[in-house]
Amino acid sequence: MTTMLISFISVNGSPGVSTAALALAWVWPRHAVVAECDPTGGRALSVFDPDGGHGRKGVFELMLQARTMELHRAMSSQLLVLPDGTGRHHLLPGTGSPREADSLDWRRLTSLFLDLETVDVLADCGRFRTRATPAAMLAEADLVVAVVRNCRSSLQTFAKAVDVIREEHGVFDDEGFVVLLADPEPRSHQRYPHGEIGKELGLSVVGALPWDPVGAAQFTDLHRPGRRFETSPLLTHARKTVDEIGRRAMQRMTWLRNPVVNGHVR
Repeated sequence: MTTMLISFISVNGSPGVSTAALALAWVWPRHAVVAECDPTGGRALSVFDPDGGHGRKGVFELMLQARTMELHRAMSSQLLVLPDGTGRHHLLPGTGSPREADSLDWRRLTSLFLDLETVDVLADCGRFRTRATPAAMLAEADLVVAVVRNCRSSLQTFAKAVDVIREEHGVFDDEGFVVLLADPEPRSHQRYPHGEIGKELGLSVVGALPWDPVGAAQFTDLHRPGRRFETSPLLTHARKTVDEIGRRAMQRMTWLRNPVVNGHVR
């Protein structure tokens, strides 16, 4: 099974990029790892292991261990199984501080993800920052997914940032850079039709996640799901979106790794 690397970013505010990555991984049809690659630090470990029973795990510890052991083995020791009941979805927690993030070899970490053969990697790269964003994680991804809040101010800010993102982190082709909308609270924000947004931005919209603060809290606050969590609006819409993201990533990965030139595979 060939690994796909899918990187998630946001542009402004907190539209829910971490929630989106975790929700999609929760319903991902294949083996998957959510890797917290946000340079500002990771937060998911405190959600799924609030008492610290699993000890300190994460990308920083992974790279430390990789100095003395094989990189894939080091990664296995840093994964936390997500409690979704499948046993095939994991979390690789992020750094504890921006200082730790500054010391990481992001290119080497990206190479590790691309070398995996049995698991897809959903990399949560956090908010786009021209200098701090792990460039390799975007430039080498099979698909870059921008999580954008479906409201006027966020859409305007993202539209202005599209060219900068392309220039700073590789010229993404039209198939490699897509939008996942996060619909805001309907009583306080005007939402726009998804089809119109795609035309205005010149990018494909792969889906939308609804306003669901109760469901989202299971990924951002403390994971104590009730009986309705699996049928929550968030996970219901994630299931509708996950196939489209996976299909696009697989299609582009095949093209990137087996490019055809003049009718022949390079």
